[in-house]
Formats: sequence, C-alpha cells, structure tokens
Amino acid sequence: MATKGFDSTTDLGAIEGFLTGVDFDEFLARPRTSHVVAERDEGERLVLTISDELQGVLASVEAAELTAAARHWVEERGSGDTDAIGSLLHELAELARGAQRRGERLYCWICV
Repeated sequence: MATKGFDSTTDLGAIEGFLTGVDFDEFLARPRTSHVVAERDEGERLVLTISDELQGVLASVEAAELTAAARHWVEERGSGDTDAIGSLLHELAELARGAQRRGERLYCWICV
C-alpha cells in the first residue's frame, strides 16, 4: 500500500495513542519502533521497523475503532481525508493480522 504525507513514526504513534492511550514517549522507547534496518540513496529510501506492540494492536482492533482513530487523527491535525486514513489503517490491520498468523513482523518502506 502507498500513501503520501503519513509519517510511520509520529502518525502511527498518534494512532496507537488514540487506540490504547499509550504515551508517545513510551511508544518511541520500544525496541522496534522506527529503527532503520535498510537504507539506500543517502536515506531517501528506508525500511523501518514497526513495533511488535503496535502490530498486536493493529491485529486485534475492531474495524469501528480504526475508523474512529482515523477520524480523531484528522480532527487533531485539522486537515486530511478521514476515508483515506481509515482505508490505510484497515489495510495495515489486515497486514498485521496476516503477519501474526505467519509469525512475521511488520516493516515500513519509505521512499522520498
């Protein structure tokens, strides 16, 4: 899935905060939050880890909660497309569920 203007660290941290109440500093302190595992072109292409905790939240959250989190995210920022963010979160949740079933982890590929 591809998206523009959505930051895998700050925005996913905010989404997890909406869903679970976890503090952003705690989110950042986790061992697998946004660590670079691959880099090319002087940082213009990156692969970052997504924390196991966030993967677990995404894999277990109900669809209505994802939609509410998307709405909250857009309201907090004062701009954005709730439907697009909601679709992104629903796709991430599906990826997280599949990864958990297979014993895999999630990563985020960034290309600037």
